[in-house]
Amino acid sequence: MANTLGVYNPIFYAQEALKHLHLNLGMAGRVHRGYEQERRTYGKGDTISIRRPSTFAAADAPATAADLTTESVDITLNKWREVKFKLTDKELAFTTEQIIAEHIEPAAYELARDLDVNMVSLYKDVGAGVAYNTAANKAATNCAGVRKLLVDAGVPMGDLRKLHLMVDTTVEQDFLLDTAFALQSGAGDEGTAVQRTGSLGMKYGFNVFANQNTPSHTGGTGAALSGAVNGATAKGATTVAIDGLTNGETFLAGDTFTIAGDSQTYALTADATVATGAISASISPPLQAAAADNAVVSFNATDDYSGVNLAWHQNAFALVLAPLPEMGNELGAKVASVTDPVTRLSLRSRVYYVGNSSEVHVALDILYGYKTLDSRFAARLNRT
Repeated sequence: MANTLGVYNPIFYAQEALKHLHLNLGMAGRVHRGYEQERRTYGKGDTISIRRPSTFAAADAPATAADLTTESVDITLNKWREVKFKLTDKELAFTTEQIIAEHIEPAAYELARDLDVNMVSLYKDVGAGVAYNTAANKAATNCAGVRKLLVDAGVPMGDLRKLHLMVDTTVEQDFLLDTAFALQSGAGDEGTAVQRTGSLGMKYGFNVFANQNTPSHTGGTGAALSGAVNGATAKGATTVAIDGLTNGETFLAGDTFTIAGDSQTYALTADATVATGAISASISPPLQAAAADNAVVSFNATDDYSGVNLAWHQNAFALVLAPLPEMGNELGAKVASVTDPVTRLSLRSRVYYVGNSSEVHVALDILYGYKTLDSRFAARLNRT
């Protein structure tokens, strides 16, 4: 006979957890949310195809109509993460509200934190950046600096809902003390609101928010080295051969460099160690201009940052949370997978009885994949 778990409703737990998951998302709540409707549930390792937002080019009228070929991007669902806890005899007597407050909400918060830590690692795909300026008018100087990089890259800046600036706690402190953010004399009524709430809100076109998960970056030992392109490389290439380097030096994913004759700053997307004086560098974004043989390659001398703050347009990155199967309902467990129809966030809850320990176990889990869509739509604000 199947175990009956009474009032422990997995659908209710999943719905409550999904609400708290959404509320606590940092960077993960501010990126392109793709999904595929062909299949209802997925398993770890499955690949999901999402649509990349379209781009167009204007021409003199009457122009030739372009084929509408929406590009798909494959994202592997390789992150299956869960929080699991057991309810003791004493806790089984709790009210539903108390279990939500003491267990479900903190579990959902941890899933959101863990998801966000993975999302912020996408900074390693972003090459463009400016150094954090600690002079007076910090907010204006630094926000304007990363904004210029996005504008120069052709990022659409018209929809302010899609522009975000994630800052670490040190930068948040600087901004909270800056008159442009937090004083009536510099920011009007919004400044007094910042003093009351501590929320930075919107400034200079960005939705500015602090994130405890903002990453730091330690560069490889090859910082400050220079080399040369080994062989002419076509525009659009995602790897570049670089020689003229010192054997044994290392470069880490997230280190950055420039190529003479190309205004783009590139990021290494994989670690590399110099052997026979050369490396094959995997890069992001793809080459924006053809690289000539022997073009000078200059690695950034200061690639160690205490905080990699990040500005981006929503379409720079993508996140997919896929529904998990409900198998187990017929095996004595209670399983429910729920999806928010607006945000497309999905979460599963499982409630089951463990006979040998006389415990009720509750598990909340999510399945997701994430990817950089276009690193040119993002820029770093590097704080040393």
